[in-house]
Parts: sequence; C-alpha cells; structure tokens
Amino acid sequence: MKLAEIQSLFQESVLADEPSLGLFAMLRPPVRAENIAETFGVYHDGFRLRMAEYLSNDYPVLREALGDELFGALVEAYAKGRPSTFRNARWVGAGLPAFLRASPLFASDRFVVGLAVLEAALARSFDAADAAELPIETLGRIPEEDWPRLRFGFHPGVLVVDSTQDALAAYEAVQAGEPVAAARDGDEVALVVWRREFDVNYRILDDRERIVVTQAMAGAVFGDVCATLAFASPERDDGEMARLAGGFLVRWFADGMIVGAAPASE
Repeated sequence: MKLAEIQSLFQESVLADEPSLGLFAMLRPPVRAENIAETFGVYHDGFRLRMAEYLSNDYPVLREALGDELFGALVEAYAKGRPSTFRNARWVGAGLPAFLRASPLFASDRFVVGLAVLEAALARSFDAADAAELPIETLGRIPEEDWPRLRFGFHPGVLVVDSTQDALAAYEAVQAGEPVAAARDGDEVALVVWRREFDVNYRILDDRERIVVTQAMAGAVFGDVCATLAFASPERDDGEMARLAGGFLVRWFADGMIVGAAPASE
C-alpha cells in the first residue's frame, strides 16, 4: 500500500468513532487487538482536543455563550460533519458559520449563527493580505468628468456581514469583561468589518450604505452607485443622493478601506 493510501486510512480512522482494523494490521510489529482502542485513542482524542482549542481561539464569545458542554458537542459535530481540508490549522474553523446554518439544532438560532458570523469575519479580516491604503488627496487629482466612471479597490480585509443586535451586544460584553446577556431576540444588523494596521474594526451599516458599499466592492462605478441611491430614495433629488454617496466615500477613505481608485475603461 502506498504512503498516501496509508495516510488517507489513518485520517479516516481519526475522524471515525472507531479505528480501522485494517490500518493496525499493517503495522510492524502488529498491534495487539486488545490494545488498539487505547493506542489509537491518543490520536482520536488528541485531534478533538486540538479542534476544540482552535475553535475556542476563533470563537471565544460563542464558547462562553453556549457553555463548555454544548460548545464541546458542537466541536464534535463539526469535526465529523466538516473535517478540515486545510493543512494550516488556522482555517479549521472557517466553515463553522455555514455548518451552523445547516444544523437542525442551530439553524433557527439567529443569535448563535450571528455570533459565529461576526467572530469568523473578525478572524478573516485580521488574516487578510496587507495593502496600502489610498490617501483621499488622490481624488483631487482625478478630473471631474471621470468621476462617474470611478471604480474603487477595497482592502482585502473589508467584509460586509449580517449578524444580530444581540450577538453584537454579547461580543462587546465579553470584550468589556461582562457576562453574556440571556436575551436572544435582537434584530438583524449589517456590519462592515475592516483591518487597519493590526486593529480589526467594525461598525453597523444603515440600509443605504449597506447597498452602496456592497455594490462598490463588487466593482460598480461611482455613477452607478449614485444611481442606485437615487432609485432607493425616489423622494430625494439626484444631487442630494450624490452628496450622500460622496459622504460614504469620504468615510471609507477615512477608515482606510480604500486601496485603489481609477476611472474604468470605456
């Protein structure tokens, strides 16, 4: 049997509840049958302990909110349902929000899902590639006639996610050294997350900024962003919506989210 096949069999055994007898039959000298469970338990249990450690590091507030027992059950279910495909353990918890959304136990719990989404976004933003922020003075060198075609590049650490008010409150409570509140009936909230230097930041987005920042991050030009705002608020005139879009843009620059700005080609 080739080394890759042995490694695959070993991995399957670690992830399974019971070790593969075929794996131990290949060992020299052979492992006595009565010692298989004890011998393999070192790897089986060690894997789950490390998984719990990694997920606890990535989702400390979620762990506190759920409690050790329920969080441990979640780790076990996640290890079985979403075995990691990454060699780097840093990414082992990246799929937890999606796992929770598909879980019969947690799918309807907006607090738990929202908290996982928030903590996953903070971790992902922190790990994003570096990019030099663009000074706002760059805009002054762009001709006025080119503004409608202006397209912006966002820092790789900028993310827009949906969470809940109570999940956000729980996260902020733990950061302040306070207990997690029992109430779990908060409204949904949109957040923008971004990293500046080594600090990860976030803030709540209102409906209009959520629309335009998502559109701008997808590559829409400034003229289309303004048109979207005007369509969303037909009671306002186009000039007011253009000023509002300009205000959003100034804030994105001030927060260090923008790393590129250039007119799109015709």
